[in-house]
Amino acid sequence: MRKSLITKLIVFGIICVFVETSIVIGISENRDDVNSQSITGNTITQLPTSFTIIALPDTQNYSSSHPDIFTNQTQWIVTNREACNIVYVGHEGDIVDNRRSLIQWKRASTSISYLEDPVTTDLPDGIPYSIIRGNHDIGILFNLFFGIARFRGRSYYGGHYAFNNQNNYVLFDVGDFHYISISLDYNPDTDELNWTEKILQTHSDRKAIIISHSILDNLTGDWTVPGLNIYNAVKHHPNVFLMLCGHNHYESRRTDTYNGTTIHTLLADYQEYPNGGNGWLRIMEVDPVANKITVKTYSPHLNQYQTDPDSEFTLFYNQSENQQPPMVMKATGCNFPVTIPKTTTYS
Repeated sequence: MRKSLITKLIVFGIICVFVETSIVIGISENRDDVNSQSITGNTITQLPTSFTIIALPDTQNYSSSHPDIFTNQTQWIVTNREACNIVYVGHEGDIVDNRRSLIQWKRASTSISYLEDPVTTDLPDGIPYSIIRGNHDIGILFNLFFGIARFRGRSYYGGHYAFNNQNNYVLFDVGDFHYISISLDYNPDTDELNWTEKILQTHSDRKAIIISHSILDNLTGDWTVPGLNIYNAVKHHPNVFLMLCGHNHYESRRTDTYNGTTIHTLLADYQEYPNGGNGWLRIMEVDPVANKITVKTYSPHLNQYQTDPDSEFTLFYNQSENQQPPMVMKATGCNFPVTIPKTTTYS
């Protein structure tokens, strides 16, 4: 009788310890969930986060003479993708220097392919990216190496105009924020611009980026002829907030407001720097809650930042209701890891 009572007390004690431990663990788990997620009704959604877009300016001299620097850029993006949440890469045109050179196109294709690798990027379709023709790329080889077939089936690929990939768009989402990036051929014609407007209307719920090779002058920040045509076509669409370009050397930018819609346009092209550009690229950290874009200029090849006012700055845009007035201020924010990947050297 006494042994039976002792046994029952022991079992009861074990049950009490188990229940208390479960309650403590449950409270701890729930507390962690509340800290990392926002709960609305019966739906749990992740809190919004900043993310990064990379712009690859003219790579023509890398494809012709310094392919290891081009590969270093794309390998660096892959290496640092997760650390700063790189969600999209946009090439600004002039992929190669000689449009008829197969070796240059092959080198460019190899360098870009690092963005597509599902193993190294840990993404089934690789890092979302877009690429379009500059004036040095006009010819049949662009669509042979970067045509529709290369992108078809990738979840982020939205589509193209007509029967080639010379005008295309991609879609990407970051939490509850939705974006579209439309890449336009060099000097797009009226039909191509009409197509652009239709895409913007179809995806009016997405904040829009426009990329084309020639939009701004390099010294004054004035529109080029293609740039003015593009701006006049898209300025009526309130979802457009950013335009990116290369073509004219060095750096320039402008901010325009039309009917309450503000569009920032940024030019970056480093092809006259040593080694065909020294690997400089643009890092744009987007904070959709603070409505700001922190722009930095970095070279994986040199492992250096440019910190002058034309290379490092912050822009404000209207992502959410708490819009801040457009302004420019010194950049702060995410400092990228300076992990320099091993690159491939070509003959």
